[in-house]
This record gives sequence, structure tokens and C-alpha cells, in this order.
Amino acid sequence: MGIVQPENTENNTPATDAGTAPAISDEPTRRDLNDPKATFADLPYKPQLTEKQSKRANQTLKGMIISVAFCIAVFIPLYLLNPTPNEKAFESTVDLQATAQGASEMAGTELFAPELAEDEYANFARWQANTAQGVPYWEFGVVIEDSKFVWVRQAVDSNPTWVALITDSAVPAGTKQIDGVQWEVRTKDAKTYLISEEKDSTFVLSSDTGEAELLEMARLVSADAK
Repeated sequence: MGIVQPENTENNTPATDAGTAPAISDEPTRRDLNDPKATFADLPYKPQLTEKQSKRANQTLKGMIISVAFCIAVFIPLYLLNPTPNEKAFESTVDLQATAQGASEMAGTELFAPELAEDEYANFARWQANTAQGVPYWEFGVVIEDSKFVWVRQAVDSNPTWVALITDSAVPAGTKQIDGVQWEVRTKDAKTYLISEEKDSTFVLSSDTGEAELLEMARLVSADAK
């Protein structure tokens, strides 16, 4: 009787040759679905949309495209109908001489209203009855080169209190002789005031855009007073 060899039950896997590397799969390693970085690519299957779901998705996309196209169609005509803003359109010009003539009747005296240069215009002019302060006065503003501004005030019966209120309690900063006329200078923050007595009136000029414009306006006041 032949001898029966016992089966090897511990390892039935055939041995590989020594030094042979294990085979590498071309399939990408999927992340665990509990991994926060997991994506649809990590699913063991590819999600498929039903025919109804696909139609609904297409209808939603078409609706979005139609809505965007409708908004564009409405916006373009409105944009074309509105002209480009023009800075000159915001100018509020007044007829300084005509307004001064009407205010002179209320003031009982001739009011200062100089002829302005081509690059200048008055953006307001009015007679202030000013019953609260007790000192009525004439005032107007002159815009120069669209970026500089001078405020002119003329009062017939002024007093120190009115001057202090009009100048916002500015601090005296000396005097200036302008074409033979003496002007008191007061300053506060970026604003400069020139104050003078001419033709039985008190003139207060002010600006926060430069002293050259104030000096030019002061010269016009002096020329008008002569």
C-alpha cells in the first residue's frame, strides 16, 4: 500500500517567484463615503437620472436662460434711452443782475452784482430777510472753473454779532490791503473770510477752495465802490 501524503491545509495559494512585485490595478482608489472629501466619483456606481428628472433639469436650465435673456432685453433699451450724464446739466445758474435788481427794491439800496467771466457763474442769489438775527442781507455764490467757489454777503445794517455768526466765529488773522481797501482776514479750518466796510455796507467774502478767488472778488467789490 502506498503512503498517502497529508494535504497542506495552511496555504493553498501558489507561491510567487521571489522578487516579483504584486500587480497594480489601474482603477483609482475610491474614498470612503464617510470621508468629507468624497465625491460622486467615489460612489461604487454612477448615478443615473430618470427621464422625468432629466426633463425637469432641462426645463430649469431653459427657464434660467429665458429669464436672463428677458432681463437683458429689458435693460438694453432702457440704457440706450438714458443719455450719458453731463456735468453741465447739474449747473444751477441764475441771472445775478436781474435777481440783484429785484432784491435792491427790498433792501432800499443798490446791491453788489458783478459781471462774471466766461468760466464763472452764479449758482444762487437771494435776499435774506433774516428776521431771527435782525440783520437782513444780500448773498450769492460764484462758481469758478467748475471747481472753485466764493460766497458773497452784503449787509446794510450789520453788527459784530451778525459778523461773528456769518463767519462761524472764525479767528482774526490780520488784515490785507486790496486795491487800496483794507480787509480783515479771519480763518476757520479750511475756510478764509475777508470782511470790509464799503458803500455803507458790510461785505463778507468766504471760500474754502483758495485765496486767489477771494482776492479777485475783493477787487471787484473795491471797483464797484469807487
